[in-house]
Amino acid sequence: MGAGGDGGWMIDDAALDWEDIRAFLATARSGSLTDAARHLGLSQPTLGRRLKRLEGVLGAPLFDRLPNRLALTPLGQAVLESAEAMGTAAAAFARRADRQVAVPQPVRVTATSSVSTFLTTHLPTLLAETGADLTILSTRATLNLAQREAEIALRMDRVPTEGDLVTRRLGRFGFTLYAARGLRDDWSGDWTGAPVVGLPETRRRPSQSGWVDDTALERGGRIVARLSELPMRLDAARRGVGVTLLPCVLGDADPTLVRVIDPPEALRESVHLLVHRDVRDLPAVAAVADALVRLFRRHAHALAGV
Repeated sequence: MGAGGDGGWMIDDAALDWEDIRAFLATARSGSLTDAARHLGLSQPTLGRRLKRLEGVLGAPLFDRLPNRLALTPLGQAVLESAEAMGTAAAAFARRADRQVAVPQPVRVTATSSVSTFLTTHLPTLLAETGADLTILSTRATLNLAQREAEIALRMDRVPTEGDLVTRRLGRFGFTLYAARGLRDDWSGDWTGAPVVGLPETRRRPSQSGWVDDTALERGGRIVARLSELPMRLDAARRGVGVTLLPCVLGDADPTLVRVIDPPEALRESVHLLVHRDVRDLPAVAAVADALVRLFRRHAHALAGV
């Protein structure tokens, strides 16, 4: 650092390392060294060294270490916007370079676990139709297309309006309750004593978890377990643990399960495909996007549960 004209200190920008700033951005977004290190493909000690090095250049801490998370200090808050701008510029540079060089690479598709499970069911078709290598990122986190965290995002209902994104509606995705055959002879009336596998408890209404809880309460069912992830609920339903919420496209196709209730309109969600304008014309990205459109069109009725 050198002395500024007002007697203060100025940061030597030559001492700044983009990888250190990238480490700061990932940590600020996640609030967790573990999650940030996983996202960047680094070990926690390496990530910690990069943050320490950046803090050394800036002359003050960027994070307060709280019991369960990292919180930005005033300095961290002050530099975050500039770091975000650098990240956006770097991502735009890389996207435009990709367009010119057209380096073969897996096309990354991010989606919720329900949509991701549907995609993996039809993975051979997608691979055959596109000729592209695929990475399917099953996560509830909102990965940033502008920051090159994925090339294609499949989102339910809440579609971001910011960023230079191209959006296309793919169709409707229905959910309802399923149970193992023979768990109960009649699901049409009172469920007194019937076991129900719920989602993580929430007071939020409307929500999938709230709908399951309310339905169980109205019909006399009993929540015996709560499972957060779709594969766990699907396995529990097959084993006869209880009635649970599943996507119609999976539950209806499983011969070991029966539909308990017709899918309510409140649980049908629109699925949208999002791609950044800078990469949408890349051959591999365009091929995957087109194949996803065809896949959802072919299975429209099964997806909606009608």
